Amino acid sequence: MKASTRTGSALGLAAAAVVLVLSGCGNPGTSGSATTAAPTQAEQFPSAPAATAEPAPSTSGPGSTPAAAPAEILIKGFKYEGADTVSPGAEITVTNEDIEAHTITADTGNEFDANIQVGTGTFTAPTEPGTYTYHCNFHGNMKGTLTVK
Repeated sequence: MKASTRTGSALGLAAAAVVLVLSGCGNPGTSGSATTAAPTQAEQFPSAPAATAEPAPSTSGPGSTPAAAPAEILIKGFKYEGADTVSPGAEITVTNEDIEAHTITADTGNEFDANIQVGTGTFTAPTEPGTYTYHCNFHGNMKGTLTVK
């Protein structure tokens, strides 16, 4: 057999194989020459959100309440800084940049008494609105005021 005949036979077999492979392609779940309708968007993308005609509610503008700023107190140079006014029951983060531990202790009652080591700690603001003065149990000259409203 000549080389050109072998090449022609090989091409013919390859073409037949391609035709067989392609004839099996089509819509998933179908066979033969039957056809089905194109899948809907919901079928193609089952997790796609449905379009709505109503806009999302606004989080700003008249009548909206702005998100409260994080309540934070910084202790630096044996002084309290920040968080003068907080929401009732807010979690207050305290960062102590001094080299000694401090407390944030309410002057009257037991509304709060947090021992803050060097680094970061937290305490919870009183749930009753009002003005609360506080001090450090270790350093009498450290005083602050916390307003809850």
